[in-house]
Amino acid sequence: MNKRFLFYICVATFVALAGDRAYGAIMCKVYSCNVGYYATEYSCPRCPSLARADGGTQYGTTPSAGMSDITACYVPRGVKYKDATGEFEFTSNCNYSR
Repeated sequence: MNKRFLFYICVATFVALAGDRAYGAIMCKVYSCNVGYYATEYSCPRCPSLARADGGTQYGTTPSAGMSDITACYVPRGVKYKDATGEFEFTSNCNYSR
């Protein structure tokens, strides 16, 4: 089973306002995500997907854990995909680009 890994650090700040009530905030920053996910400032979104020709969904992956940009995501070669124009297959891994 491939579990989603999320490494983050949280900082809590508390400010006392209005008598003895305390108000605070917690801010977390993501530092590493598992394979198939990429780190944004506060979360680990899954890599984008494409529809496979067999009706399934092929999620993108990353070369390793700890990727910090969506451009590290790719869909693998050798899988038959489909879209509105028909079926196709990539001859090499196809990286996401902005």
